[in-house]
Amino acid sequence: MQSTKLHNVLPPILGWTDDVVPGMVYLVLGSLLLVNSLWDFYWYRIRIFLLALSAVMWTMLTLSFGLDMIYSHDVEVMPYLFLVITLRIIYAAWQEPPHKMKGGDHH
Repeated sequence: MQSTKLHNVLPPILGWTDDVVPGMVYLVLGSLLLVNSLWDFYWYRIRIFLLALSAVMWTMLTLSFGLDMIYSHDVEVMPYLFLVITLRIIYAAWQEPPHKMKGGDHH
């Protein structure tokens, strides 16, 4: 529940990723992604929704921590790690079979 990992030099619109509520959202989303990866759900386009939401949230984290690093002039590894994760999610979505992304419809 510890917060304020950013240096607090960003505008509030970008600093929201460092709060408790988004952290809890990340935990719930991560749990859903873990369950989805274990049981390979792809009904009702759930896979495209989870991958898109995950990519958006990781992109926001990457931008927040990257801009914080630029504004604070402190070089850190976290923005680069988040960028790698974001690119990996996009690559995984690119490799998904089309029928799974469309909710299992083989037409």
